[in-house]
Amino acid sequence: MKQKNVMRGLAGLSATLLAISGAATAVASTRADFINSKLGTSSFKLVEKGDGTGDSIYFDSEFSSVQDLIDAKKQFAEEISEEGSVLFKNINAALPINKASEKVTLWGMNSHVPTLGGEIGSSVAGPDDAVFYGLEEALAEKEFDVNQDMVDFYSSDTAAQYMRMGGFGQPGHSLTPGFGPMYEVNTDYPIGEIPASEYSDELLKSADDTAAVVVISRDSSEAADYEPNMVNTTSGDSFERPLALSDYERQMIALAKEHSTKVIVLINSDNPIEIEELKEDDEIDSILWTGLPGMYGFLGVADILCGDANPSGHISDTYAVNSLSAPSMVNFGIYTYSNSSVSGEKDGLTETDKADWFEVESEGIYNGYKYYETRYEDCVLGKGNADTTEGSSTGEAWNYADEVSYPFGYGLSYTTFEQKLEKVEVQTGSVGKATVTVTNTGDTAGKDAVQLYVQAPYTEGGVEKSAIQLAGISKTQILEPGESETVEIEINPAYFASYDETAVKADGTAGAWVLDEGDYYFALGNGAHEALNNVLAKKTGSEEGLVSVNDDAVINADNVQIWNLAAKDMETYSANVQNALQDCDINKVIEDTVEYTTRTDWRKGWTAVTSITPTEEMMEGLRNSRTELTENGSGTTWDKDNGLKLIDMMIIDENGNYSGAIDINDPMWDQLIEQMSLDEAIQFIEYGGDDIENIDSVFLPRTYEQDGPIGFSYDQVAGYSARWSKDLSDEPTYVAEDDENADTSMVSFPTEVVVAATFNTDLLEREGELLGEDGLWSNISVINAPGLNLHRAVYCARNFEYYSEDSMLTNILGKAICKGAQSKGLVAAVKHFAYNHQETNRSGMSVFFTEQAARENELRGFQGAMAENIAGGAMTAFNRMGVDYSGAKKSLLEQITRTEWGFTGAYVTDMINGADYMNWRDIVFNGGGMALTSSAYSSSEIGLMEDVKAEIAKDTAFQEALKQNIKYWLYNLVKSNAMNGITNTSVMESVTPWWQIAFYGVDAFLALLTLLFIVVYAKKLKKA
Repeated sequence: MKQKNVMRGLAGLSATLLAISGAATAVASTRADFINSKLGTSSFKLVEKGDGTGDSIYFDSEFSSVQDLIDAKKQFAEEISEEGSVLFKNINAALPINKASEKVTLWGMNSHVPTLGGEIGSSVAGPDDAVFYGLEEALAEKEFDVNQDMVDFYSSDTAAQYMRMGGFGQPGHSLTPGFGPMYEVNTDYPIGEIPASEYSDELLKSADDTAAVVVISRDSSEAADYEPNMVNTTSGDSFERPLALSDYERQMIALAKEHSTKVIVLINSDNPIEIEELKEDDEIDSILWTGLPGMYGFLGVADILCGDANPSGHISDTYAVNSLSAPSMVNFGIYTYSNSSVSGEKDGLTETDKADWFEVESEGIYNGYKYYETRYEDCVLGKGNADTTEGSSTGEAWNYADEVSYPFGYGLSYTTFEQKLEKVEVQTGSVGKATVTVTNTGDTAGKDAVQLYVQAPYTEGGVEKSAIQLAGISKTQILEPGESETVEIEINPAYFASYDETAVKADGTAGAWVLDEGDYYFALGNGAHEALNNVLAKKTGSEEGLVSVNDDAVINADNVQIWNLAAKDMETYSANVQNALQDCDINKVIEDTVEYTTRTDWRKGWTAVTSITPTEEMMEGLRNSRTELTENGSGTTWDKDNGLKLIDMMIIDENGNYSGAIDINDPMWDQLIEQMSLDEAIQFIEYGGDDIENIDSVFLPRTYEQDGPIGFSYDQVAGYSARWSKDLSDEPTYVAEDDENADTSMVSFPTEVVVAATFNTDLLEREGELLGEDGLWSNISVINAPGLNLHRAVYCARNFEYYSEDSMLTNILGKAICKGAQSKGLVAAVKHFAYNHQETNRSGMSVFFTEQAARENELRGFQGAMAENIAGGAMTAFNRMGVDYSGAKKSLLEQITRTEWGFTGAYVTDMINGADYMNWRDIVFNGGGMALTSSAYSSSEIGLMEDVKAEIAKDTAFQEALKQNIKYWLYNLVKSNAMNGITNTSVMESVTPWWQIAFYGVDAFLALLTLLFIVVYAKKLKKA
C-alpha cells in the first residue's frame, strides 16, 4: 500500500513538472526571437538553393591570406608615421642622424614606456605575445647604435618607481578614466619622469659624445580629461600646468644637453604641450612631434630620425605658448546646475536623470587657430580692442608672438619647397578649383603638403567671421630635387559661407548660409599664420607690422588671389535650411547668461558660467520626459508575406557585380519591412550595437559592429576569428579558430591626430580600405569610426580619437577614410555625433553653444562624409545638446542631417550609460536608430521595450518610427559585406536552436518519467 501511494505521488509530481515544462516550452517558442537575440542563436539558417554558378562575394579581398593583410597594415602604419610626424625645429642639420657614425642615447623614462595610443577607446592592446613597437624596439629593428647603459637604467628597479601606470595599470599612462559622476576634478597627474639625482656619474659618462634623443610624453584616455590644477603627488615632481614641462623633465633635458653632441626632442603626445622654451633654446637642435603612433608607428619615426624618410607632416592643432590661453578654456571643467541631484533642493534633478552638469562654449566660432589668427589680424589692423590684456597669457597687451609657438598647419622638411598659386576658379553653386605648382628647391627628395586658405569679407558688428580658414588641401608625390608637380585643390563655396541665424530667406524662414559681397582672398602658406600674413600683405600692400613666429616663414603677397562676389547670396546654399538649434544657445533660453567671444570687442568672453538655474521648460528635457507612448492611429502592418529578401534590394550590374542599392524612397523598402514582426523590430532596436540582430523575415543574417578609429578594438574583438562561425567556413576570408593569426590584434594604426598631420587624402583613403579589409577577414560589417568631433579644448584627453581643431580638415579627411572603407563593404559610422568635447561627466552633460558655431565648426566636420553619404552611419554622443540627449535630438538627427544634408545613413547610440536619459522611447521617436546595449534597460525605470509590447502595439506613430529607423539600417547593410555569401536564390530553412532542443528534451524526459510512474502505479494497483 505504501509503495502504491509513493508511485501515485511520483506520477503526480512528474505530471505537474511536465505541465510546467510544456507551458515553459510553449512560452519560449512564442518568444523565440528574443531568446535567440540573447543567446546569439537563430531558428533559421541561410541555405543556397541556386545552381552555384553565381558569384555571391560582392566585396572581394585584395589579399590571399590574413597574414598578407597583417604585413600590409604594418608597413602602412609605418608609412603613416613617416608622413604624419611633424618636424618643428631642425637647426645645424641635427637631423637626420647618421647611423653609421653616430651613437644614440635615449633620454627620459618615457623613452622606455612611451604612449602608443589612448586608454579604453583606441587602446593599443593584443594577446600576450603581441609585439608593440616602442622607441627602443623600433631603433633596434632599424639597427641604430643605441647606448645600452641608459636603456638598462630605465629598465631597472630604480627607474620603475617613477613609471607611469594609468588607472587600468597600463604602462605609459597616467590619466585615470572615470565612468561615474564627478563633482570634483581628479587632480593627480604623474609625469613619469626621473629626477637628476638618480643618474650616476658613470651612467652620465656613457652618454658623452652621443646624440641625445629625448622623449617628452603625455597620455590620452577615454573617460578622462586634463585639469588646469593638476599636480604630481606621487614622485615629488612638479609643474605649472599638466601640459607644461615638469621640473624633472627640465632636469633630464639639462643633463642631455650637458653630455651630448646634439639634442633631439620627440613630442609623444596628441595634446599640444607647452614647448616654447624648447623652441627658443639654442641648445635644443631639433623638435620632432610623433603624436601617439600606435602599434607600429615608431618604426616610421625611426625612418625619419635616420633620413630613410623625409618628414612631411603638418600639425593639425595650434601649439600655444600657454595651454590655457584659448577662450575655449574659460568654460572647461565641472559645472553643475543649481538644482543638481546633490544640491539638496526640493524637486531638483535626480541621480536617474543624469543631468547635473553643463558646459557653455562661450568662444563661439573662435576655436583653435580661428581665435589666435583672427585676433592677430585685428591687432595688426587696430580693431576690436584686440591688444587688450584680457585673454593675454602674459598679463600685458595681447601679442601674437607671446601666444603661439607653432601655428596650425605648420611643419618642416629636410628639403625646401616653393609653391605658386597659379589660378583660382570659383563659382557659387558649383565646385571650383585652385591650381598650384610645387617645386622641390632643396637637395633631398620629399613630399610637400599644399594648404589653401580663404578670407571672407567681414563687416565689424556683422556676422562673426574668422580672419582665415582652411579651404582645401593636397599633397604631392615624392619630388626629387628640382622636380615640380602641379596639383589641384577642390574649392566648395558652401564650406566658406557663414551661417547667419538672423537672415530671413525668400520663403520666410530664418537662418541661412550667407556669402557676403566683396573680395575673397585665397592664399597658400605653411600653416594658417603664414597664409594670413600673405593675405594681410596683399590687402594692405605692406608687410609692416606683420609678425612671424617661425624663422623659416616667408611672406609672399603674390601667393594670394582674389575672387570678388558682386552681390550677397543667402539662397544658393540654404535650400531646406532653417534655424534648428536655437534652444542650444543658453542666452536664447535664459537671457544674458553668457558673454560670447566677439571680434567687435576682444575684451568680452573671458568670464566663466559657473551656475545655471534651469527653467521649467529646460527641466522637461533634463528629466527626459519629452515623449510618451499613447494610443493613436489605425495600426501598422507587420508579418506580411511580400516574398522579398534584403538581397533583392541590392543592384547588380550586367556583369554580375555589386552596384549599389535600390533608392531608399522606393516603395519596395516599405514592403520589405512589412514582412518583419513587431518582436523582430523591438529586438533589433533594443539590442543593437556590437551584435546587429539577425532579422530572419527579411533574410538579414547576424552581423557585427565594433569600435574604432585605429582598428577594431581588441577589447571587443579578440582577433580575426572571434566573429566567425563554422557554418561560414566556405567564405574566402574565413579565419578559423586554429589559424595562427586567429587572435591577432587589429588595432594597427596611429591615432587620428597623427593621421591628420599627413594632410594626405590618398593615405586616408588607403587606411579606410585596410580597415575594410579587416572587416572582410573578421566578418564585421560596421566600424564605429572615424571620430569627427573637433579638438575644442586642448585639455580634452579624448582628442586622440579626433583629427583636428579645424572643421574643414576634419571634413576632408573624414570623407577620404569613409570612401576607402565603403569600397570594401565596411559601413563607417562616424562618431560621436555631436559635441563630445569633454570626457568628464560626458554622460548627460548639457552642452550650450550658438547655432552659428555649431554649423560652421562641429557639424561641418561631420558634414562632408554624411551629406555625401560616404559614411553609412553615425554613432551619437553621450552628451546633451542644450538639455536634450544628442541621440534623441530631432532637430539635429532629422532637420539638419536628413532634410538639409540628405543623409541616408543609420544611427546607433553609444553604449547605454544612463538608460533613462538614453531611453529607447526618445531614441525611436526622434530618429536615433539602434540602442547599443544588451541589458541596460532591464534595470532602468523605463524598462524593456518587450515588457510594454502591448502598449507599443497601440501606438502607430511609435511603430512607424521603429520601421523608419530600421529602414536606414537595412539600406546600409545591403550595401555592406554582410551580404557576402547571399544571393536571391538563398533561402531560410528552419533549424532548431540548442536551447529549444533542451526544452524538448526536458519535456520528453518528463513525459517518459510520468508514463513510467503511471505504468508502475497501475501494476501496483492491479496487484492490490
